[in-house]
Amino acid sequence: MDESSFDFRGLTEERLTDALDDFSDALAELGESRPVAVSPYWAETECADGQQLYQVLYEGAPPKAGRDARLRMQSLMDRCPTWDTGLPGVPGEVELDGTTREMAWSLGYALVRTGQGNAVGCLVFPRSGALNGWRKVSTAKVEGSVYFFSVPSALPAFWRELFQTENVAEHEFFARANEAFPRLVFAESLTFNKFDGSYLVMRDWVVAVLGVVHDHFADAYTAHPGNTRAVQAALGNHGLNLSPESPNTRSKPKIMKQRDVTHGNETYRCEWHGKEKPDRNRIHFSLPDQRLGGRILIGIFTDHLDLG
Repeated sequence: MDESSFDFRGLTEERLTDALDDFSDALAELGESRPVAVSPYWAETECADGQQLYQVLYEGAPPKAGRDARLRMQSLMDRCPTWDTGLPGVPGEVELDGTTREMAWSLGYALVRTGQGNAVGCLVFPRSGALNGWRKVSTAKVEGSVYFFSVPSALPAFWRELFQTENVAEHEFFARANEAFPRLVFAESLTFNKFDGSYLVMRDWVVAVLGVVHDHFADAYTAHPGNTRAVQAALGNHGLNLSPESPNTRSKPKIMKQRDVTHGNETYRCEWHGKEKPDRNRIHFSLPDQRLGGRILIGIFTDHLDLG
């Protein structure tokens, strides 16, 4: 958590109350899957001229905010673990996008961790102009990139970047993919061994296809009901070739059965697919399915299925 983002200056009581609620919503949602670590000095952060964060949250000092919002944020912050205070060399002052941040201990911690080869995401306080995405953080001796976000829905983009930046190994791929693509479900039978190409050769293309399917397929399919060409065109705008099987292939029941995938004792037809090359390497997936809570099953990795 980036405690230096707690800047309440210029916020009305109503706006500050809403922002505290929004921040608490994000903190509560994130806490359901993983704890958000905080600086041991977070309560001493100056959030307004002459006011530290603990004075606003615990004592009701100005700038004023609603009591319920303050109490809820207090409770959630108090439950956050402290990051590793034994990590040596954590600076308290850093440069962020060319601007000096003082008492920014968590950003200093994130910078040290990036220097050790670990990508770090920082939750920030939600207000107009809040940081988002990858930004450069530096001191006179070291610099690195840190991912900033204010809503949990922005986290998948962080996890996707790590496949390349942390060179995620094959045995870790699907565990990471569950976080990078939460609206997708991955069949237990998936394996990179079925592709024509090694894991390292195929990984980045697979991540790109999964990103387009996750972010855009359901919307395109809903926006163009029954119009396959329009769906293909919408998805093609993202630089990838995704399509269903041809009418000729669909007319052959035995061939189409190769597109059926059993997952959790249910069978799903994975007819739509992404193509790496015209003649090889496919990712087959289902339509959004209520049996999966509206998610999409990624069912088949293959060099090619029979066309008949």
